[in-house]
Amino acid sequence: MTPLRIAAGGLASVLVAALATGCANTAAPPSARQQVIDRVHHAYERTTALPAVSAALTETVASGTSAVAQGKGTAVWEFPHRRGETRMTVNGQTPVIALRVEDTFYEGRTRKALAGTGRDLARTGARNPTAMPQIQAPGLDPFQLTTLLGATSWPDTLESAQPVVTSDDSGQHTEYQLGIPTARLATHAKGADRTWLTAMSRHPGGAVVTVAARLSHGRISTLSAQLPIPKPHSLAKEPKGASIAPTPRPMTVLVSAEFSYVKKPQPLVIPS
Repeated sequence: MTPLRIAAGGLASVLVAALATGCANTAAPPSARQQVIDRVHHAYERTTALPAVSAALTETVASGTSAVAQGKGTAVWEFPHRRGETRMTVNGQTPVIALRVEDTFYEGRTRKALAGTGRDLARTGARNPTAMPQIQAPGLDPFQLTTLLGATSWPDTLESAQPVVTSDDSGQHTEYQLGIPTARLATHAKGADRTWLTAMSRHPGGAVVTVAARLSHGRISTLSAQLPIPKPHSLAKEPKGASIAPTPRPMTVLVSAEFSYVKKPQPLVIPS
């Protein structure tokens, strides 16, 4: 048998190459933060891949920490067609319906009343971003929650991502809380979503929005976010020293959606 001969320096080079290959094949495990982002993003992708899904919706308007109004109803998403609808009753008496079809937004008190109300969100945002419904009435556009959660597609845009154990009447749950800088997310968004995200980032309480998600069977179970409501124009422009009244407390709306996968919702009807 002829002995294997390795030239001078050859053994060292062989060992170095073997070690390098071994290191390359042994990737570092993802961090705890990245594991949270990956888990939530997987649920986001599975949920938004469905042809249609609905959720029970609750929106609570607060002044500071005091609730001043509440709306309850449902939200429906048809993700492949970029259509979504919010239907709710405010304080148990005032009905509201909002429908978004791509970048056209309809709003009224009944389905019949939606006809003729369509607004081009891109055009509204170009004229005055603060006048967009996503800023003046945050939460009416059902895609606001899912657009924010879409930040998991770009992990570097997230300020924080962590699991938190919460409790309610049904027991303990793991809630994944994501700190989302809206201006960073806006650089990845398109059209009207880029505009309202940029506008929101400039309002008090809107620079970083915390989105909380619970997951079940690899899909979104609940999704919530607290969104800022801008001051009325008259207060925003009030000259210094014009009043000694106390500063109004910041207004926010807590938007909470509880998803249901039991049956497919009825198709959304586009107003004529």
